[in-house]
Amino acid sequence: MPDSTPIPIRPRETVILARDFERLVTWYQTALDFRVLRRFDELPYANLETAGGVAIGIGAAPPDTPSTDATVIAQIETDDVGVLLQRVLSAGGMIQGPERDAGGGFSFGSFRDPEGNNWWVVDAACP
Repeated sequence: MPDSTPIPIRPRETVILARDFERLVTWYQTALDFRVLRRFDELPYANLETAGGVAIGIGAAPPDTPSTDATVIAQIETDDVGVLLQRVLSAGGMIQGPERDAGGGFSFGSFRDPEGNNWWVVDAACP
């Protein structure tokens, strides 16, 4: 039975994995008036937002991502990524990798729910 202690979870931007990173960033800017708030070219990853507050992240999809794979990922933030991942695992979810330090001073991890939906989880230090 999962621990019943509340874990604070906060919303984050929805992440879209792009097979053509530059093209997709430009498309969202042109088609939907998103503006780039931050870019991390070494990943590559970009945080975008509309004037109305809709936030998305666009990241490069791994090169071996089949065209049939979903490329939209829900993302949440919590104070303790490791604790949240353990709770997901004990409740029947699948951890896609252990909690990791990004080298930039923040922790992150990923999991799938029992239906196979992907989630990213980060701590509050994540840009």
